[in-house]
Amino acid sequence: MEKISVNELPKYSPWVAQLLGLEPFDRPVRNLAKIDAEYDKDKWGKLLAYYKRKQGGTVQEIRAQEMNLRLKADAICVSREGQLFLTSAHNYLALEDNIIVNALAEFISAATVVVELGSGYGYNFSILNDAYPGRVWIGGEYSQNGLKLANLLFADCDNISFLPFNWYDHSWPIFETIEGKALVFTRESVEQLPRAISVLPTFQKYREKISAVVHLEPVYELIDRESTLGLMRRAYTQLNDYNTDLLSSLKAMGVQILKTQYDVIGRNPLNPTSLIYWQF
Repeated sequence: MEKISVNELPKYSPWVAQLLGLEPFDRPVRNLAKIDAEYDKDKWGKLLAYYKRKQGGTVQEIRAQEMNLRLKADAICVSREGQLFLTSAHNYLALEDNIIVNALAEFISAATVVVELGSGYGYNFSILNDAYPGRVWIGGEYSQNGLKLANLLFADCDNISFLPFNWYDHSWPIFETIEGKALVFTRESVEQLPRAISVLPTFQKYREKISAVVHLEPVYELIDRESTLGLMRRAYTQLNDYNTDLLSSLKAMGVQILKTQYDVIGRNPLNPTSLIYWQF
């Protein structure tokens, strides 16, 4: 990975010009219609169509197709711990996989069931199941195309299943399918909510079913206010209608926040993923 300065970022991201108002940008409204358009019809819909055209395929093949659609340049700009780097898509994806596996390491020994909320087509389970065999993995996903693809890809895996899940519902039946407590995991899923506080009462309903929660999510409150990159990140979050209240809402709910780590990885350097561990 080659370190670069923030002054070089415009060469690798169109967002700088858009944030400065130099290029047009249609501000989205983050709601279910947006999720339907961006994920069900576009991202997961395209991957499901690809799977059907190929008459099958592995999770790794679908992942490669997903990244071909997203990461088109030979050298991409990513972030780690508030700094910017150039790397290859291949190196980035290997690093991302390691971060996902390591994020669960602290709690996985005590977990027999892991629930991912917002699981997409299930890629995370493909690497987590290899790293931590012997667990039951249950994915919750809103997108019908995402669910269809996940169930096709993991049809032969008895310990991996996928069920409908909607952040906006006031009950989450996925938790009623498990006995005991589950480790809960989210990755770039809570960010789709314009206000994180809206779902915390539903978490409370299932506190007896949750041993710990691991979030790999953008966390607005951890972004610094005194650097050019930090200010651009704040503007990016606000303009894209992502939530700005995840960490503060958890604190207000009175849960035990065990750890926070800023910018563990940023495929989009203006929207880095951070880490939060918490328990009731």
